[in-house]
Amino acid sequence: MLITHTDRDPFNPDHAVAFFAVERARALAAGAGVPSAFETIEPPVLFLFEPHQPELCNFMPTTFVDITSVFDRKQAAMAEMKAQQYLQSYYAERAAHRGNHARRSSANAAIRYAEAFQRVTPQVLESL
Repeated sequence: MLITHTDRDPFNPDHAVAFFAVERARALAAGAGVPSAFETIEPPVLFLFEPHQPELCNFMPTTFVDITSVFDRKQAAMAEMKAQQYLQSYYAERAAHRGNHARRSSANAAIRYAEAFQRVTPQVLESL
């Protein structure tokens, strides 16, 4: 599994560069359509994590991860990020907001906090 930035971020152009580097590395490592040319790996699933301003970054959540049990540790880790302290309250509020989405999507009333991800690669199933 790979997790990276979105392909667009008007405030952090390096984030899109990271996305395209990860996307290209994933494709090349998985054979990029020519699996017999060199040793390849099984194509990893690719997810994007939610950016600070999802509306401006082409981000559409497709997957929620319940972080209720580790939310206090996330807050402690965020408190160590001295350069962008304003993001601490933003991501705490966002986690509660996404927790609401996760509760409503799953009917799991125990979810209080969640993180959102966007799955880029298709999910392959035997049947629906």
